[in-house]
Amino acid sequence: MDALRPEIKELELDHSLLRTLIDNLPDCIYVKDTEARKVIANPADLENLGCKTEAEAIGKTDFDFFPKELAEGFFADDMSVVKTGQPVVNREEKVILPNGETRWMLTTKVPWRDATGKIIGLVGIGRNVTDQRNAEIKLMDERNLLRTVIDNLPDGIYAKDTEGRKVLANPANYRRLGRESEAEILGKTDLDLFPKETADAFFADDQSVLKDGKPVINREEKLVLPNGETHWQLTSKIPWRDATGKVIGLVGIGRDITDRKTLEEQIVAARRMESLGRLATGVAHDLNNILAPILISIELLQKKLQDEQYLKMLAKAEASAHRGADIIKQMLWFGRGMAGQRVPVDLQQLAAGVAQFASETFNKAICVETRIAPDLWTVAGDSVQLHQVLMNLCLNARDAMPSGGTLTIAAHNATVDANRFVVLELRDTGCGIAPGLLDKIYEPFFTTKEVGHGLGLSTAQSIVKSHGGFIKTESQPGHGSTFRVHLPAAA
Repeated sequence: MDALRPEIKELELDHSLLRTLIDNLPDCIYVKDTEARKVIANPADLENLGCKTEAEAIGKTDFDFFPKELAEGFFADDMSVVKTGQPVVNREEKVILPNGETRWMLTTKVPWRDATGKIIGLVGIGRNVTDQRNAEIKLMDERNLLRTVIDNLPDGIYAKDTEGRKVLANPANYRRLGRESEAEILGKTDLDLFPKETADAFFADDQSVLKDGKPVINREEKLVLPNGETHWQLTSKIPWRDATGKVIGLVGIGRDITDRKTLEEQIVAARRMESLGRLATGVAHDLNNILAPILISIELLQKKLQDEQYLKMLAKAEASAHRGADIIKQMLWFGRGMAGQRVPVDLQQLAAGVAQFASETFNKAICVETRIAPDLWTVAGDSVQLHQVLMNLCLNARDAMPSGGTLTIAAHNATVDANRFVVLELRDTGCGIAPGLLDKIYEPFFTTKEVGHGLGLSTAQSIVKSHGGFIKTESQPGHGSTFRVHLPAAA
């Protein structure tokens, strides 16, 4: 007996050491037999079970402490470990304690074997990870909130790493780039999305933000999208930093201001037109005062002179003066200084008359065709001004076909947005208008060899607008042009 006493003392020491460790660890540590009855329970486990002493837990099962459904899950786990010898390692479990409190536990269960290796129960360790779990849930909720905001903003929002690769793109950003989902754009650089010159400029910009750490705020940029559309946007780029403050990328925001820029351009154009209108009106009145005595003098001289040579010279002078008077009328119409009378106008007769004039006076290589509906609605307007509109458009068509072609003058009724219009259509087979010039052809004094003369189209547009109508233009280089004048039908 005395020989065994040192071994017993050693075992008692080991047990004391083990128990000290078990009782002072913050994790729940317990031991169960093969029937899942508690054999050992440390203070942390007793707290979960709502027990004050270990004696209150020994011999009891989870069914004595937890709801039936939860206890059945624990029991199934226990039996699996006991019967198969396979451990359960770091399984995250939601546990409802006897006091009703909910905790998240990281559970590990391993077989408990005797000296022969036989499984005689299991040892369990439960680590309380409720705080970490709640922090993760809070972080996830905040991330979901942030993502909801980002995905529903109309501005294009994106993030890039230090190599310029996209790591985030909201719908406004990837749709603007012609993609259907964020996955199509993640990991790509601007070189994959834009022409090289544009991508290189963006990359240089990004690198400046990444290296200097200074943001770019609300810079206006003209952007050509992959589909060829031109947009204006306000661009902001700010450094993206990790928790230590190190720059790990950048966040970009692009606000589309194309509509605003277009409106600004329209306002500038309107002001320019207004100024030119006032100038044209003033010049026209001054020229009228100059031409009036000239025409009167020519008329008096024609009555007194008999020399045929002088009369021919006077006739040329008179024709030039009348041409000047016609130009003055165009300037007055352009300046909206001549409102004109508003009386019922027979557009069928007006269009037919212009077609006949073009057929008789234009180059014979130009074939003039008419397609005038017989039941045109009546338009209230000034027949002289509307005649001028058709004449200006016909002259432009003639100039666009120096080698000949076909000029089609058509007229028909149409309903646009529940409003009735009479449409006068002039279509030529000439050289056409370059796409970049279509927005400029109605500007005063703008002219090209293909388009025609100074104030012609500006005057036409001014007259049509003063009648409450509008002009639509279609043209392709080498395939002719079509001008559709929409005039509101009289009630």
